Amino acid sequence: MTNKAATIYDVAKKAGVSPATVSRVLNDPSKVTSDKRTKILAVIKELDFIPKADAVANARSQYHKIGVIAPFFTQPSFMQRLRGISGVLSGQHYELVIYAIDKMEDLESYIELLVSNRRVDGLIALCLKPDQSMIRSLQTAPFPVCFVENEIDGFDSVSVKNLEGGQKAAEYLFSLGYRHPGFIGEQTHLPYAIPATEERLTGFSFYFANQGILIPKNFICTAVFEEKTLDEQIEKFLEQDKLPDCVFCSSDLIATRFMVLAQAHHISVPGSIGILGFDDIDISKYTGLSSVNQNLDESGKTAAELVLSHIKDPDRPARNILLPLNIIERTTTGSRF
Repeated sequence: MTNKAATIYDVAKKAGVSPATVSRVLNDPSKVTSDKRTKILAVIKELDFIPKADAVANARSQYHKIGVIAPFFTQPSFMQRLRGISGVLSGQHYELVIYAIDKMEDLESYIELLVSNRRVDGLIALCLKPDQSMIRSLQTAPFPVCFVENEIDGFDSVSVKNLEGGQKAAEYLFSLGYRHPGFIGEQTHLPYAIPATEERLTGFSFYFANQGILIPKNFICTAVFEEKTLDEQIEKFLEQDKLPDCVFCSSDLIATRFMVLAQAHHISVPGSIGILGFDDIDISKYTGLSSVNQNLDESGKTAAELVLSHIKDPDRPARNILLPLNIIERTTTGSRF
């Protein structure tokens, strides 16, 4: 005689919590404290508890859902990556499930939930830097995981070399005759996010240093920007007695704000100062912004294709796809010769 399947009430009783708390762990884990969440997930695993909806999906062998987990979901660059992902998934009749991360606890709880209580057929992690405990947990996941902008052994990945992107930006500006460069970027203050700004600045500074040009500290502005503080920092930058002859911005969003405020100060672009962004988001072509194109749509599309191919062939080795970076020249940069 087989044992009766565990219910949510069995889990609640053994964990010493209410069924409502178990339900919150399953549906909105960030609302449950870390200690209590860990205890409940351990009981779920011990009792092999499968929620009713999941049991039905398991009977079908697939959920037809792909999860995307990432910070910064309001950033235009993320929206373009999602566009590439959804374009592939919709054609294969997969539903896209988004897990937005605001703090480390969110990332931990979502990974715990997905691994211990499978809800998706695959997971795409955008610009995330999980710690070793999270990586170990994902290694046991009953579904394939693909990282975008991060390479982790044993997982599919779509790579973008931010360090190389900074070097390419510097090489391009130097080739046009710019010799007094500046940089503006948002600090990566989240411990679970890829430090893209810092990597781009390192590559940018390194190239110019190799040409015998050191960027003065007052020509570098990095901070945690909010809606109002970004403009304040740019205004402060522009009020200096001497300005760089070009500025590389860590994103097109920052570059666009810099361009508008520079023009408000009656600073000619690119006559007095050239501006180069990073991402090449859609709006850049309409504003005339020169940018480093990192193939956002293609990176999302490739990640989705890797996950789907791994679902079809679970035993295939992990693959890393490196996407090229290209300079898109528009009207905010021009030759200084």
